[in-house]
Amino acid sequence: MVINLFKIKPHLFSIVILINFFVIYTAKAKEHLDLNSIEENLSIATLMSNTNSLKFGFANYDLQINDPGFGTEETQLYKNGLDAITIPYTWELEPKSDAWDHAITVRAYYISSKRNNEIVAGTSDQLHNHTFGLYGNYSQYFHITDKWYVESAFGTHLTFYKNNYDYGDGVSNSIKSDYDGQLFNTTALVAMIEPQVGIGYKKQQQWGTWRAHHNINYVYGHGIGGSVKRRDSINPEAWHITNGIEFNIKAPNVWGIDDFFSIDFKRVEVIGDLDVMAEKSYYYETSFGWVIDTNNAISLLDNIGFGLAINYGSSVSGGSLILYFNE
Repeated sequence: MVINLFKIKPHLFSIVILINFFVIYTAKAKEHLDLNSIEENLSIATLMSNTNSLKFGFANYDLQINDPGFGTEETQLYKNGLDAITIPYTWELEPKSDAWDHAITVRAYYISSKRNNEIVAGTSDQLHNHTFGLYGNYSQYFHITDKWYVESAFGTHLTFYKNNYDYGDGVSNSIKSDYDGQLFNTTALVAMIEPQVGIGYKKQQQWGTWRAHHNINYVYGHGIGGSVKRRDSINPEAWHITNGIEFNIKAPNVWGIDDFFSIDFKRVEVIGDLDVMAEKSYYYETSFGWVIDTNNAISLLDNIGFGLAINYGSSVSGGSLILYFNE
């Protein structure tokens, strides 16, 4: 089961200037192994814990569409072996001015995947990845006009990665000694930074609101501990660029509560250690949901809802039932 609890808040971090600028995915082991797959897992974990760019559900389903972009048997099996939990909280700070807001956000996350692997042809191995992370950022959000805004944030991750590899019959001890401690049956403690900038347009309508946005996230990290060999050489680095449009449509007030329908369309480009997420280096995602306001009846819960997401072109393509939390 996958649970995503992410509180979405707009941001601007005025000091950071960005002009220059695990899904856990592990390919079948190659002849010459290095630390790239660990770096990919760490980078992907930062994306998977950010529902602004990727949504996971608590149940997956096959769309039965004759287009591999909507999912294949392989992506379906992979999603079924994936678990992710993200628990966030945001403190809204006293506004700097009528046009300038800022906040502090923290979140904890755990991501795991279990999949079959094959080092030697004809063997049946299993790889189980675990990623534990703590993330915090300071963000700011500035209204250029009553509709246009810019935002940015500077965040840091402290991430612990480990994997367990069960070798199948037929794998020699010499191969095991080459892989263990470097790629398999190892741990890594990695610190990462994640600056972000964005620009958007938000407009109020009689039926609700709509928002168009463009966001750029950069991730860079360095290994600082763990049992992995050459930990200093672990340097995950990646970008993801999100372009999207969102609609929040007021729902009829039938039960005396405030609720709305959420519709979201986005295209996400993935670069660097994230390019294993999509064969064409980008994917599309659409989500539809019904969100109910709790009117502060439950502490730390502003709203809750459910819906569905459709992903096209990534390694987690297909359909998922999703849970909204503090949308």
